[in-house]
Amino acid sequence: MKIPQYVKEVLEAVQKERRLVVATSSKSAVPNAAPIGILRFVDDETLLIVDNYFLKTGNNLKKNPYVAISGWHMEEKEGSLSTKAAYQLKGQARVESSGDLYERVKAEIKSKRPDLPVRAIVLIKVEEIYDVKPGPNAGKRIV
Repeated sequence: MKIPQYVKEVLEAVQKERRLVVATSSKSAVPNAAPIGILRFVDDETLLIVDNYFLKTGNNLKKNPYVAISGWHMEEKEGSLSTKAAYQLKGQARVESSGDLYERVKAEIKSKRPDLPVRAIVLIKVEEIYDVKPGPNAGKRIV
C-alpha cells in the first residue's frame, strides 16, 4: 500500500515533536506501547524505525510481528494546543541487525549521536492507514 505524501509529511513533522509511538503485542495478547525517536521512509510502502532501547517491543516483535505506529501533529490555536493531524499505520514488521541498510542507518545515527546504540532496524510494510485526529473521521481507514 502506498503511503500518501500528506501522511509522510505529518509523520516527519511529529518525529521532530517527539510524538510517535509504536504499539506491539505479545503472543498472548499483552499490549505494549513505546515512544520512538527515529523514523524513516524506505520507500512509498515501508517505514523504518530504530531499535535503540527496545526491550518489551523487541521481545514482542520476535513472537508477533504485527505493529501499529501512531503520530499526532499539534498546533497552537487561540492559546492552547490542538491536534492538526494524526495517523495510525499498521503492518508487518521485520527486524534486521545486519546488512547494507542497517549499516547505513547505524552510520548516520552514530555520526549525529555517537552515544546512541543502534541494536537493530525495524522495517514495517504498511498495510492500513487510519485517521486518528479527534473529530468525525477519527478511527476511519483512509487507505
